[in-house]
Amino acid sequence: MDEGRINIPSDLPLTVALVLLLCLICACAMPQIIILEDTLTAEEHNDLGVIYEKKGLADLAEKEYLKASGKREEWMVPYFNLGNLCYKRGDYSRSEGFFREALERAPRNPDVMNNLANALLMQGRLDEASKIIEDTLAIDRKEEYLDTYRKILEKESRKF
Repeated sequence: MDEGRINIPSDLPLTVALVLLLCLICACAMPQIIILEDTLTAEEHNDLGVIYEKKGLADLAEKEYLKASGKREEWMVPYFNLGNLCYKRGDYSRSEGFFREALERAPRNPDVMNNLANALLMQGRLDEASKIIEDTLAIDRKEEYLDTYRKILEKESRKF
């Protein structure tokens, strides 16, 4: 053995090359986290929610309405749609909450007020429902509002 000289095995370059190739292959197979930006507008999320709801995909519709409400918090439409969706599911308490959220953004909107009155009616809260539908009728006297009023009066008369 010569002093000062290092013996390099003849297969070392091949071994290094194989190790590097193995590292490269493994690196390609490693999971990667990619953060995508949501490029849809609030209106587009809401429209997608409407499409999902029409197809009977309520859970997906709810997710889209929630995304829409988060993108444009001052806009009442996704809250109104969420209220309607919950009402259709029979979740009147949650429906009420969303209708109240919608009213915070669009006070005295008669469609929202009417639907809130219906949600309260379904919960048996007739005094509140009656007050809200009377306020609604002071704004507009659409047939659907009058129908809600008749339902409340009918339920009140059964109460006694």
